[in-house]
Amino acid sequence: MEFVQLQIAKQEDFYHQLDRESELRAAIHKDALADAAARHNQVRTDAEAERDYQIRLAEEQRQAELRQRQERERQLIVQREESERKIAAARAEAAARAERAATEEREAKKAQEKADQEKAERERQARIAAKAKEEEQDAMARRKTELERKAKELARDAARQALLMAPSTERLDPTTTPWSNRTAEREKEHERYLEIHRNLKKLRQSVEELKDREPQLKKHLGNLKREIKKSIGQLTEDKIKNKGPHAAVLNALKQALALFPQPTVSLAGFTVSPSLQKAQAPMILVFLLSHLAKSAIAQFVGEVAVCPKLADPIGTIVISCFAKQDLRINGISLVDILLAKMHRVCPPFFGIYGLENTDEGRDRLGWWRVEPNGPFIGEQGHLDRMTGLGAGFAALTLRNFEKSPTPNPIPPFVFWEALTSITNLPAGKVSETHLMLVKSLLTNNEQRNFIFFGEAGKELMRYAVYEFPKKAPKGSVAAVVLSGLSEVLKKENKLYL
Repeated sequence: MEFVQLQIAKQEDFYHQLDRESELRAAIHKDALADAAARHNQVRTDAEAERDYQIRLAEEQRQAELRQRQERERQLIVQREESERKIAAARAEAAARAERAATEEREAKKAQEKADQEKAERERQARIAAKAKEEEQDAMARRKTELERKAKELARDAARQALLMAPSTERLDPTTTPWSNRTAEREKEHERYLEIHRNLKKLRQSVEELKDREPQLKKHLGNLKREIKKSIGQLTEDKIKNKGPHAAVLNALKQALALFPQPTVSLAGFTVSPSLQKAQAPMILVFLLSHLAKSAIAQFVGEVAVCPKLADPIGTIVISCFAKQDLRINGISLVDILLAKMHRVCPPFFGIYGLENTDEGRDRLGWWRVEPNGPFIGEQGHLDRMTGLGAGFAALTLRNFEKSPTPNPIPPFVFWEALTSITNLPAGKVSETHLMLVKSLLTNNEQRNFIFFGEAGKELMRYAVYEFPKKAPKGSVAAVVLSGLSEVLKKENKLYL
């Protein structure tokens, strides 16, 4: 029984062993199947990836070929358009050249006609200007000769007076001597210049009205005026530094002439020159020349009154502007504009006299008022103005044009005539104004006086310094100052009168 059970147990172990082996083989088989399935899946995945890659590669190649084809087509279109554009441009250029050639031919013809007309007009104007200049120079030469003759006579008379101290000179009666005849002539001339001054004031009003109607004029005129005034105010005793302001003033005037050649005004109301009575000039040029003169005079009565040596650079720039050929009309300077303003501010330069103790006399002497028709400025203020104006007038009139191609607009004999018209006044007519003017005219100008007038100039200086003060009112301070000028000349310039 036990043996049977042992056999059964062994048999059961055998079967269990078979089952385990069968299960192991089944597990191995299952793992093999799983591994095979995995490899199959990997192969399929790799195949699909390769297929997708090939598809993408084929698509990219197709797209690249498509882009290349499109680019070739685009380039063909661009080339065709460029070719068409070049053909059109060539045709347009040919047409334009033809048109330009025709236009240039027409313009050349017009230009030639205009040039011929301008040449004829220039020749005509040149003949007129030459004739006017010749007449002006002849008149000037005659006047200069006459003045030189009178100067020599005055110098001889001055020397004789200095030696003899003739009391008859103190008793000249202006109503019964040739002096009164010359005075009448000067009064008439003075009134003519005052009329010019009034016309300049009317012109200024006309320019203001025109500026309101002309935007271009309004845009530029203020700048041109400011440039002139600023440049005059920048002048110093340094000639090198003065070149900039000098050029700026000339440029402003030339710019005005270029920008505003129209409208024009008749010069009959702005000059005493017979040759310009029927001439025309640009209105803005006349206006700015007047503004230049006004700015210079403002400097004379301002800074020059304090520092008389500043008068010379101002006189240089102002006279050079009035002398410029480009700013002349028919070859003649418009300097009468400047002289008209000098007649207004200082009549004694031109032989006009008056009594300082009357309102009328003060007006005639150029004694300034605080406001139009208002009270007069103080005596010291008046004498300061005369100091500046005297130095300024000398700076304007004692300019050497010996090396200049253009004639001097205010020759030195105008200085001589101004000085002699004052020093030749009879006693009783001489005032502090006259004495201060003579002192200012002579100070710093002795060398030029000798250069232009020689020995006669020295005689006139001697008479002005030593004899003229004797005609002064009793207790005159200005007479003492003028008499002291001889000592100043001795000390500073080693000049003995």
